[in-house]
Amino acid sequence: MEKVFVYSSDLVPGMKIAETILNDYGAIVVSEGTVLDDNLIGKLKNLGIYRLQIFDREFIKVETKDVFQKKYNENVKKVKELIWDISIGNGFNSAKVNEVVDSVLEKADERSDIVNCLNQIRSADEYTYSHSVNVSLISLLIGRWMKLNDEKLRLLVQAGLLHDIGKTKVPFDILNKPGKLTDEEFEEMKKHTVYGYRILESVPLIDRDVLAAVLMHHEREDGSGYPTGLTGEKIHLITKIVSVADIFDAMTSNRVYKGKETPFDVFKYMEEDSIGKLSPVVVNVLLNNMANYYIGDKVRLNGGETGEIVYINPRSVSKPIIKVGNRYIDMMVEKDVKIQEIIS
Repeated sequence: MEKVFVYSSDLVPGMKIAETILNDYGAIVVSEGTVLDDNLIGKLKNLGIYRLQIFDREFIKVETKDVFQKKYNENVKKVKELIWDISIGNGFNSAKVNEVVDSVLEKADERSDIVNCLNQIRSADEYTYSHSVNVSLISLLIGRWMKLNDEKLRLLVQAGLLHDIGKTKVPFDILNKPGKLTDEEFEEMKKHTVYGYRILESVPLIDRDVLAAVLMHHEREDGSGYPTGLTGEKIHLITKIVSVADIFDAMTSNRVYKGKETPFDVFKYMEEDSIGKLSPVVVNVLLNNMANYYIGDKVRLNGGETGEIVYINPRSVSKPIIKVGNRYIDMMVEKDVKIQEIIS
């Protein structure tokens, strides 16, 4: 396959890069074979790349970030309509679910766009709807990184999309309470897994793995989860993936009772606090792949300084190396430094 050099100023979305690009710290910014999008092109230009190689015959026109965002918003709207229909007793709309699932699967190769979309600020009022779409997208990413087949990927997207469908049966004042739930309210909230299972169990052609994920996505490896306290070997792989995706999106989203955290806060939680609770295989797949998408991103630190993530430490992805001006901050060494916000 022919390789040609192009100037960075001539790069457009859809070009497939024919070499691996490293930053000054030796971290991979773009791997050979990656289809470029607007975000990656911006990172390459920020690195001062003068020219690079692309596969000449592999150029394909791909959708811009704005088009991806438009389709994402359409999917959130469809989920909102689906949830509203169930809430008012109109039943479950399988056709609408399949439309969203198909739309998400079409984006399977646009991984950078997916990560960018997940990082955007979302209204707490829309959390219930955007969360369903996000969990389906994150589950898809994890499934692709785990090299699951197309059939499993489709089930993953369906499970991610429907995992919280039972919340349509939880009282509104509990679901949207801005403060901490009482013990009684939390017990009612926990019932959403069983409510969701009951909504779907009579729906034709719903796969048992999807039903299991809806029912068991709050189960934990050590048996500390709900509704039945299952342990690791009894929890299906698709459920384990949806559980990790659910936590990642929940922690990085604005909710009515809690502000969003940075992806690196979530990475820290998964490296340290999730041990024994979440599948280590699934967690490691997420950590070893997701974190690399933030190389080249600008961040604001707790001291007010801004810098650029230049290296992800494979031993602790939650503690990257950040370039601030002409110096480098290794968060493995400077333990008081914290990423407050990703700003690009």
